[in-house]
Amino acid sequence: MSELKAAATPGPDPDVPGTPARRPAAVAVAVVLAAVLAGCGGAPPAEPPAPAPTAAPTTRPAPKAGPVRLGSAPAYAALATTDVTVRSRPRGGEVVGLFPRTTPWGSPTPFLVEGARRNVTGETWLKVLVPRRPNESTGWLRRDQVRLRPVDYEVEVSLSARTVRLLRDGREVATWPAGVGRSYTPTPTGRFFVTVKLRPPQISTVYGAWALGLSGYSEVHEQFGTGDGQIALHGTHDPAGDLGREVSNGCVRLDNQAITTMAETLPLGTPVTIRA
Repeated sequence: MSELKAAATPGPDPDVPGTPARRPAAVAVAVVLAAVLAGCGGAPPAEPPAPAPTAAPTTRPAPKAGPVRLGSAPAYAALATTDVTVRSRPRGGEVVGLFPRTTPWGSPTPFLVEGARRNVTGETWLKVLVPRRPNESTGWLRRDQVRLRPVDYEVEVSLSARTVRLLRDGREVATWPAGVGRSYTPTPTGRFFVTVKLRPPQISTVYGAWALGLSGYSEVHEQFGTGDGQIALHGTHDPAGDLGREVSNGCVRLDNQAITTMAETLPLGTPVTIRA
């Protein structure tokens, strides 16, 4: 019995002097325990990477005040999208005129743009010819009161030659003989534009197939019949008696085919220059 007990009692590790025989097992347990403790948060977690620096917010530069180029078209018409207030200067000055969104015939009230400027607040103002007395009156309106339309046609009237020329991009498309105002009821000279296009029964057949009202007014007549003295390019039923002559109260007369071509070609706002 004593031999059995002696044999069961562990002795020193024969390979490691002075150490107990089960030391490797104890070391293994200690290593496993350390690993478990580390996995349970015994060691502090690694710090997350620092966030990337954010870009500073960009500031839009203030709008540059000054002239504005509208585009490359020869001219621009401004068609009212609301009732329009025209002033003597951008953002102020006296009121030059108040114009309804549409004419009495239902078409948009047009203006001919002469220039554009932007102010420091970003507003764009248009300098325009206005359809009122005195002839060639101008004023300023806000860009957001109108829509712009490029115009590549223009009309030139020569009173001395008694002709009307139609041009596109500065090149002649057609020339027609015309009747013009008499010496005592002359056709006014200046730069105007087409304000309305009418044909019978909207107007009397006296005016032929079409009448293209202009922004100019007679300088001697306050009225033509029931009108307000507004001049026009219009047709005639007597081309032999009218064309090439001084026959009118200030309007410019063309044969019906010519005025029909112009009415079908020219948009509202088309420039019309009348020269002596």
